[in-house]
Amino acid sequence: MMEASKIISTIEKQYIINLLNKGKRLDNRGLLEYRPISVEVDFIPKAEGSADVRIGKTRIMCGIKYDVGTPFFDSPDQGVATCMAEFVPFASPMFESGPPGMQAIELVRVVDRGIRHGDCIEYKKLCIKAGESVYIIFIDLYIIDYSGNLIDTSAIAAMAALLSAKIPTAKVNNKGDVEWGGGYMTIPIKQIPLQVTFGKIGDYVILDPSIAEELILDGSLSIAVEEKGNICSIQKSGIAFWETDEIIKYSKIAVEKSNELRKQLNLRQYIPKI
Repeated sequence: MMEASKIISTIEKQYIINLLNKGKRLDNRGLLEYRPISVEVDFIPKAEGSADVRIGKTRIMCGIKYDVGTPFFDSPDQGVATCMAEFVPFASPMFESGPPGMQAIELVRVVDRGIRHGDCIEYKKLCIKAGESVYIIFIDLYIIDYSGNLIDTSAIAAMAALLSAKIPTAKVNNKGDVEWGGGYMTIPIKQIPLQVTFGKIGDYVILDPSIAEELILDGSLSIAVEEKGNICSIQKSGIAFWETDEIIKYSKIAVEKSNELRKQLNLRQYIPKI
């Protein structure tokens, strides 16, 4: 990835800071306000589920695929879900083709952790035959336009795609082989964890940093919250120091904001009727 100093000028950085001193931002948002969010599902015909999500000008597509495979030895009666992310080079001049970089690895780990620890997928319902065959769900994220805050956008895209997906039912025949059951099922979703990301610039903390703001952040804090209001993961990045009181304060705000997002987006409306 290119260095921020090569992308954003000292003058622009100072302008952003001067605005923050006045309680303002480049796009006239409040310090704790999201950019406009849009969600579209079922636009990839060959995927089991798909979502096209935008926060401001940031755009991420997510596709869901499945396979039938062997469960992990320590969870023989549970299915598996795995995430990947591809930083498409035309999404930003900062992205380069090749193996996943540190930013892509961090993005996948944060989104995956929110889903895994957020009591999201009922993995036991993805078991076909304990110890032998389970569904493996692939959550594939593609960054199409990068304009800041990939984590929150990816979390929404992953959940919208998972909720919109349907996979063929499988059964075990008399010979013990797995075969198609003749119907379809939705992916069993129990909770909808969402990420809420704050950025710190000096003494200021902002929600949903844009690309210009993100390039001058001292650090960020991403907090995953599930529907019951429980925090299921926290990711700190950068060199910024967060006081205990700050973490408590913004954790409470994250719970409020995640609840607002769930009401605004109503992601469960995308569950298909089977």
